[in-house]
Amino acid sequence: MITALDIGTYSIKLIQSEINDDKINIINHCEKIITSSKVELDEMDASHTIAAIQELTADLNINPKKIKAISTGLPGRKASIKQITTIDMEEAELATSLEFEAKKHIPMDGTDAILDFHIIGQNKKEVDKIDLILVATSRNIIQNHNELIKKSGYKPGPFGVDALAIYNSYLYHNDLPQEGVDVIISIGYSSTTLICCGLNHRFFVRELEISGLHFIDEIMKSFSIPKEDAISKLAELGLESFTEGDNKEIDTSDPLAIKVEKKTVHSNLVEELRKTLRYYMKSSKQAFFNKFHLTGGGASIPGLEKYIKDELNVELEVFNPFSDLMSDSDDCNSKYTTALGLVLGHKE
Repeated sequence: MITALDIGTYSIKLIQSEINDDKINIINHCEKIITSSKVELDEMDASHTIAAIQELTADLNINPKKIKAISTGLPGRKASIKQITTIDMEEAELATSLEFEAKKHIPMDGTDAILDFHIIGQNKKEVDKIDLILVATSRNIIQNHNELIKKSGYKPGPFGVDALAIYNSYLYHNDLPQEGVDVIISIGYSSTTLICCGLNHRFFVRELEISGLHFIDEIMKSFSIPKEDAISKLAELGLESFTEGDNKEIDTSDPLAIKVEKKTVHSNLVEELRKTLRYYMKSSKQAFFNKFHLTGGGASIPGLEKYIKDELNVELEVFNPFSDLMSDSDDCNSKYTTALGLVLGHKE
């Protein structure tokens, strides 16, 4: 049995499953809020996360000592993922040369760079070069991560990167498009991950700063209400929360009056998505976008799917990682996309 923990900044998601003949059997799945919503994000520390993991463990009657190794992931802000092209060489020599490349892409904290890579294949333009996906972090980040897992009662096991876990979940249900690219938008509590992937185009990941937390903060400021009430309002009304109370009469007597659309967190999110997609198009010639998949906890915000779809004028649907796996599966299970990907990436 494989146990995976998605350690987010708002909640912990756990999945226990078995994989037989590439078929996943979900045994357990559960979510635990990390801390009271009264505590601000920058006030939370590892103790809140450890307490939530321990509570979740107790709720599910799991004995951590019986779990050989738990599968976890590093969030996007603590790791770098980048497709690069380099000279074809032996893997041992390649690992050494990539250390210099890794230092360009990770925040330096005075400790050694730790990297992994997956060779995609020969570069289509240069016969002596290969394309690969480089994943880099630092020794200090890994040590802190493993220490958190130990204090939670578990033995540290294989770990990946959240963005690649999201990608693994996508690949379990989809084939890479032969032409063009698919786009995955995962809206978390503290950041939004955008992934572009296609069989014949560059793999691309970018972390956007606008996320679920910013939706909540805007509601708090607009209505002068505490965070708990803002979370409830967002879950119930979704994007309508931002227009509620804005029904002031507008003077239409002046036909020359300039009407300026009010900027909102969701319009800012779409603008960041648009900028990032334009950047990808410029750096990946002849690429075009096929299907968009919306996932993460933010995918359940009422009205957001339609808003992004209409503003970007794309084919978009909510990605459900439990589709075809559970009879009671619904769109709210999008928050388990990363956890399922960590299960799929687990190596016994």
